[in-house]
Amino acid sequence: MMVWLAGIAVGHAQNITVSGVASDESGIPLAGANIIVKGTTNGTQTDFDGNFSISAAKGATLVVSYLGYITKEITVSGTSLNVSLAEDASQLDEVVIIGYGSQKKSDLTGSVATVGAKDIEKYTYNDASQALQGKMAGVNVQAQGGAPGAGSVITIRGTGTFSNAGPLYVIDGMITGSMSNINPGDIATVSVLKDASATAIYGSRAANGVVIITTKKGKKGKISINLDTSFGFQSVINEPQWADATQYATIVNRSNDADGVPRYPANDTQFDPNYSSNLYDDSFRSASVSNTSLRLSGGGEHSVYSLSLNQFDQEGIIKFSEFKRTTVRANAGLDKGKFKMESTIGLTRTVNNPNPYFNKERNLLPTIRLKNDAGEWSADDRADRGITTAYGAFYGPGTIANELGIAALEERENTINNVLGNISASYEILEGLTYKLNLGMEAASRNNFTFSPDAQVIYNGTNKATSQLNETNTNSLNTLVEQTLNYSKTFGKHKVNALAGFTDQKNNSRSLGIVAINATNGISTAGAFSKDNLQSAPGEDITSTIQSYFGRLNYTFDDKYLLTASIRRDGSSLFREELRFGQFPSFALGWNLSNEKFMENFDALTNIKLRAGYGEIGSNNINAYDIVPTINLFSTYVLGDVNTRISGNAVTRGTNSNAFWETTKTTNFGLEFNALNSRLSVTMDYFIKKSEDILVDIQLPLYTGFSNTIPFNRGSIQNKGFEFLATYADQIGDLNFSVTGNFSTLDNEVTSLGGQAPIIGGGFTSNGLRGTRTEIGQPIGSFYGYVTDGIYQTNDEASAANDQEGNPIAGDLKFKDFDGDGLNPDDRRFLGSPIPNFEYGINITADYKNFDLSLFFNGVAGNKILNSTKYRGYFDFNGNYLADAINAWTPTNTNTNVPRNTQVDSGFNRRMSDFYLESGAYFRLRNAQIGYSLPDDVMDKIKLQKIRLYLSATNLFTISDYSGYYPEVGRNSRGGTSLFNAGVDEGNYPTPRTFQLGLQVSF
Repeated sequence: MMVWLAGIAVGHAQNITVSGVASDESGIPLAGANIIVKGTTNGTQTDFDGNFSISAAKGATLVVSYLGYITKEITVSGTSLNVSLAEDASQLDEVVIIGYGSQKKSDLTGSVATVGAKDIEKYTYNDASQALQGKMAGVNVQAQGGAPGAGSVITIRGTGTFSNAGPLYVIDGMITGSMSNINPGDIATVSVLKDASATAIYGSRAANGVVIITTKKGKKGKISINLDTSFGFQSVINEPQWADATQYATIVNRSNDADGVPRYPANDTQFDPNYSSNLYDDSFRSASVSNTSLRLSGGGEHSVYSLSLNQFDQEGIIKFSEFKRTTVRANAGLDKGKFKMESTIGLTRTVNNPNPYFNKERNLLPTIRLKNDAGEWSADDRADRGITTAYGAFYGPGTIANELGIAALEERENTINNVLGNISASYEILEGLTYKLNLGMEAASRNNFTFSPDAQVIYNGTNKATSQLNETNTNSLNTLVEQTLNYSKTFGKHKVNALAGFTDQKNNSRSLGIVAINATNGISTAGAFSKDNLQSAPGEDITSTIQSYFGRLNYTFDDKYLLTASIRRDGSSLFREELRFGQFPSFALGWNLSNEKFMENFDALTNIKLRAGYGEIGSNNINAYDIVPTINLFSTYVLGDVNTRISGNAVTRGTNSNAFWETTKTTNFGLEFNALNSRLSVTMDYFIKKSEDILVDIQLPLYTGFSNTIPFNRGSIQNKGFEFLATYADQIGDLNFSVTGNFSTLDNEVTSLGGQAPIIGGGFTSNGLRGTRTEIGQPIGSFYGYVTDGIYQTNDEASAANDQEGNPIAGDLKFKDFDGDGLNPDDRRFLGSPIPNFEYGINITADYKNFDLSLFFNGVAGNKILNSTKYRGYFDFNGNYLADAINAWTPTNTNTNVPRNTQVDSGFNRRMSDFYLESGAYFRLRNAQIGYSLPDDVMDKIKLQKIRLYLSATNLFTISDYSGYYPEVGRNSRGGTSLFNAGVDEGNYPTPRTFQLGLQVSF
């Protein structure tokens, strides 16, 4: 008995008081977390600020738990202990953000993909949409090249229109047209609504999907300060090899000899390697990128707040290009009884200084220096060489521009100041019945400024450039008023949620610009130009509105059977009154199979859910005032016997006043389940998406007097595909890891053009060659042209081809004659699609003690790229050639796939063919990051919550057969960015490889 009592006394004597704070991974205190000594009933809870104090013996194990977070066990080794808990998605029964609300994932019937802050904030992006790339099945994100500030094109479940319309974006309840103005680090969640049963609640503009973004809010508790700063460098990944001066001279001399044209002195008798340049080597540089974010957040008993600041600076890997973005965002929330209020406002300023001249046609010849003897940018060495021969007679034909000199001397700045925000208030009128008013606004001020000074860097026959000012100011205002009633009630086995609402959105954009030439003393302001030098003052004022009524019902019975039904009625000012409104219904069914009694003893798979849905959504893809005829107030017409010219008014643009809504009908089937004790979760979807009444631009007969194309509702497109997403998460000792993989397939087909001729697009040269054709039975913007079949080895073989478009000889490309009646346009074939039919992504995260690792891979397959560099590098005589052109066919070099050197090109080698096409498939390590967090005992000593160091890399490696700069080319800009130009690489700005070192600190 005495020994036993002594043991108890000793045991009590060894107990110590352990104090600390429990918080989440971002350092926000967790109020009400449970702390218990393992194997005992001794426990406590954290207070409002996350503080706790408990008595425990050294060596004892404390079990820390909190609803929705992974439980943590910690051995007591001292009197101070700070605990950070990670969210547990499997316990949260994830709450998914949907249209005008949220829903538990187990109750969800639509196809919705989500990405959280953890998958976004790890890396630095110049555009927030790039954070979605490869992370969601069925969501295609194509960066528009690697220029600083370059945006992205998002396509959800394939293109269902012939316009450039993209998804609808909803940021904290405010409807907008882009997510480019938001700091990626401010994003809490992104939900992408993919099928019509999920998107129909948004009706108009939702035909291309909906992207819902919620930004980070404060949490009740102590003030939390988080700093994240990084700095790094970027470099070009792949460089096509261009000819040097000697190689260029050899190629041109060989061409002139073959064409029977005298050689040009600069390449022959007066060739001087001292007068040469390497334009591309001089254009590239190692460029810096920095990103710094500071966030202050917290809250009291009835309020929460968050304030963030971000500065992102990116130099371009091409000289004379850079981008800066400054973002300030403030979020606040108030709840008092039945009343709640939330507000958010984001201020963004972007300053973009682009270099639009890199890698364009007709650039500087390598036999001309970039700068003259005086150190000035130049496009002509004749004066320094004492040569008086005419420019073209000395160097050769063509208009030559020193693109690097132009970029250096020209002033270019595109500035956008954007305000996006909203304020919403809700009140629970009766139990379960809540009224909400949401007021949103987006205001933007844009200044697009370009000034070209007098400079001798462009040869135009007189070797004299003229100064020119182009400046446009645009102000836009987008306002939104939404009123909703929401009723939510559970009674017995029944759960009902009903929503009804009305919205009114108005958009206005007004711009005014100036174009003037011959500035006084080269001053780059409008005041430096006389009125006589004013060329034009372009401007426009555009207003459009949408009014909508909508309703939705979510019903659940016994947590087994789910029903969602919605309808929206939209009215758009873009259509005439009789056709203004469209109705867009949807419904979906779900079955939580695992909740059935007959599944109680089935443990191999859990949380099994079957989904099926159908819905219709509309799209008003028509320009403002397209249904209204344009009248020229200054028209003239010749009348009378003496042919007198009379002034008057005339309708100069034809219209179709009967245009109406495009409609997309989607059928979706889904399956979800967990396996391996919920360590593995799987989601699968199959969809059929039919877009009807698509507006097709149709050319009217010329006898109508109108030359413009007019949109008619005559097209249709079908997209079909399968989507798969799986996540496996586990823990082995101190190692926690998660692997997420997704893939999607897509079959895109044009099913009707309404009698219109095939749509030709894909321009890739200034000589009018185009490479894509949109036709019934084919994907949108399919590549179309001739099929190459080697090279003609003899003149007789070339003559026998009976080529109706060319006059080939030995050494020219040989094209297949499919019908045997001679080579003619009927022998052209569809050569592939720019649309990948298979996309995939793999995300791996792991942490071991204080180390963490993230790897993200993605890739595409089944698509083609039109590499227009091959046109310039082999056939265009107005600039440099690819170095490989030196290996062209000659009578003594016949084992080659490069056609003969010629500038006349009598064989029409340059025609559109598969010679330009390459595989667009790639597999890459898109992002990688490794981090180290200082241990808790060190944090206790320095009184900080968290310090983490990390090293990030972007585009660390890419496996691809593409010979251009990078296999992600987006849509080129010839004639305006267009889906008909997708996959056409017209000298895109190269995508860089980036390395960054960063620091995260939490106070």
